[in-house]
Amino acid sequence: MAILMFISRVISLFLMVVLIFYKRKEPALLMAWLLLLVFLPPIGCVMYLLFERTPLPRKAGLFLNDIKDERRGRQASVSLNDKITSLVHFNENYNSSRLYLYQDFMYFADGKSKYQQLFKDIEGAKQSIHLQYFIIREDEVGRQLVQLLTEKAAQGVEVRLIFDSAGCFGTRLKYFASLMEAGGQVYQFHPPTFRLIGLNYNYRNHRKIVVIDGRIGYLGGMNIGNEYMSLDPKFSPWRDAHLRLVGDAVWELQHRFLKDYYMVCDHQEDERYIKDHLNHYFASPLSTTLCPMQIVSDGPDTTTDDIKLTFVKMIQSAVHTIQIQTPYFIPDSLFLETLKIAAYSGVKVEVMIPTIADHHYVYRTTTSFIKELREANIDVYFYKGFLHSKIIIIDEELCTIGSTNIDQRSFKINYEINAFIYDKTLTRQAVHQFQLDLENCLLVDDSYEQNKSAWIRFEEKVYRLVSMLL
Repeated sequence: MAILMFISRVISLFLMVVLIFYKRKEPALLMAWLLLLVFLPPIGCVMYLLFERTPLPRKAGLFLNDIKDERRGRQASVSLNDKITSLVHFNENYNSSRLYLYQDFMYFADGKSKYQQLFKDIEGAKQSIHLQYFIIREDEVGRQLVQLLTEKAAQGVEVRLIFDSAGCFGTRLKYFASLMEAGGQVYQFHPPTFRLIGLNYNYRNHRKIVVIDGRIGYLGGMNIGNEYMSLDPKFSPWRDAHLRLVGDAVWELQHRFLKDYYMVCDHQEDERYIKDHLNHYFASPLSTTLCPMQIVSDGPDTTTDDIKLTFVKMIQSAVHTIQIQTPYFIPDSLFLETLKIAAYSGVKVEVMIPTIADHHYVYRTTTSFIKELREANIDVYFYKGFLHSKIIIIDEELCTIGSTNIDQRSFKINYEINAFIYDKTLTRQAVHQFQLDLENCLLVDDSYEQNKSAWIRFEEKVYRLVSMLL
């Protein structure tokens, strides 16, 4: 035991030197790691191995960047106000995300309507179906999806499915046996594999992407499972947000899917196959509806926090209102201070979180921020159900919808994707849904903090500290 303690202390000392002189950490995060390594060296070393955020190298498939440049879509002059123009320029320069102008859209606030349309689109597929989900349950919805995909693969449609091995922890690979036997390709994203420092298993692909025939695309917060249809009594009613797109922006979703596909597939011949089938992977746009948007994705294979900083840029631009829906509110200091500055500047800020907790630790960390938000005159609402929607709306004229939660994992560790939408018609749908949700909410008042038990306060403090490291 003494030898193990000595070894752990030596390793801890080495890790502290790495953190101080090699890693560029925020002061609060650096201090949290140092305290853990000094006072609990064995636990600190294990947690560092599991949770330290080490940028991952980009994999093969870099030729897709050239494809993206070649197929930039239709160019047209469009009049955007200064606020939106500034955000567009930021995304173009910082995130290399171009502005897509023409798309038809459908906005889904519940799983039933989303699945009905998705399954209808899958049934109509002629050439290719590409899907990527964080969670695919072995339940009624999951079985219906796999059955449809199996039928399409048997008809000769190319089916490629990527599922996250952590999100689908309870889903067996043999669950997809019929699909694979019919010719479909199924891949796990980052199954448990040790690396020298850190674990690939900690880096989860939280994106939800579907691209059908290179023409129809889906992204948002909904995975595949009964709970998204409010069929699980523990999480009912379930509220969420998802988008269906037809038009230029689908090229960006296809590009993102194919890059993620190259992270999991081992078939070198697929590069030539993809190059030979670009016309149906990147089909001609069909939409003539002007709906400007940008698609931004990030993850541990980048050195920048693309989506988080775009959130911050949006908040900085707010003049009248900021409306946020998120299942988890665990921001870093930059996001939180930017939100508070907006509130102190006279912007009406509303944050909606769920009443139902799916993870106790995450929920207690979220509630630890309520007092701080209310002190900045930010209205906090508890949705009476489970709120999984990930939306930020600015001045009722622009919004973002995607897979990104307002927490450290989405900001720093997970692979995420969001649409930043500069169309008032679509934004007003999100605003309308926010107003409907307010009717099913409780406004947090002074009694909330006053009635907290000593144990809950203790939990919040401990979990909030730990959340900086996970």
